[in-house]
Amino acid sequence: MHQRRASGLLLLALWLDGCSSARSLPTQPALPAAPAARLAAVRAEEDEIRSLRARFSSVTQLRGAQRSADGVLLVAKPDRFRLRLMLPFGLTVFDYLNVGEQSWMALPLADADQRRQTGEFAPFSRDDLGQAFLRGSFAFPGDCAAAASGPDEVSVDCRAAGELRRTLRIGADGVREETSYADGTPRMRIRYADRREVSGVWLPFQITLEYPRRQQSIAITVQHYDVNPTLSDDLFQPAAESEPQSAAERRPAADR
Repeated sequence: MHQRRASGLLLLALWLDGCSSARSLPTQPALPAAPAARLAAVRAEEDEIRSLRARFSSVTQLRGAQRSADGVLLVAKPDRFRLRLMLPFGLTVFDYLNVGEQSWMALPLADADQRRQTGEFAPFSRDDLGQAFLRGSFAFPGDCAAAASGPDEVSVDCRAAGELRRTLRIGADGVREETSYADGTPRMRIRYADRREVSGVWLPFQITLEYPRRQQSIAITVQHYDVNPTLSDDLFQPAAESEPQSAAERRPAADR
């Protein structure tokens, strides 16, 4: 009898502990159901993020080859960001800096052949990173219209000068997928998953960028975010070996 009672008390304690743990986990509030209100809520939450620091790992797939790198991203809205990619033992292989309309790129360890390979490994452009992280007019160019497209999903079309520039799929939990277009053809697609609460906002910890024309994809796993940190101006100074990029070079590689 005492053994059965002890077992019952143990199960009850485990059940209560499980309930307590579940209660302690934050629950993401659902976005409004009305299409225009959902789009407005997404943009309002994004506007709360004025600066960002993220550490991540990435895996690039291209023509059957796979390359991995660790990375650090710094964002200071509206127009500054820096992306560094490093080998597992800490050496920087790619450093991309954007300040306003100026961009610089450094490949500290590269010879001519390695520069080509690193371009495959990190095909990011100012527009790509602007769409993914600076947001604002990068992510929502021109005029954007929202419409219901499923039981819990809203689709958004953004057009400039009558041309389709971006489409977005927004679920009750946030933006799930975005597609950028060039000449009416999908150029880059971004998918977001695994949202978690960080400093009062919900951010994706899994991000996938796909380049259909290049048959290339980059899977990004975020390890850590800092939301609205103070980022000093020194963090946005070009490295000594950085090369300024022209406007043509700043265009996405898939468009050149």
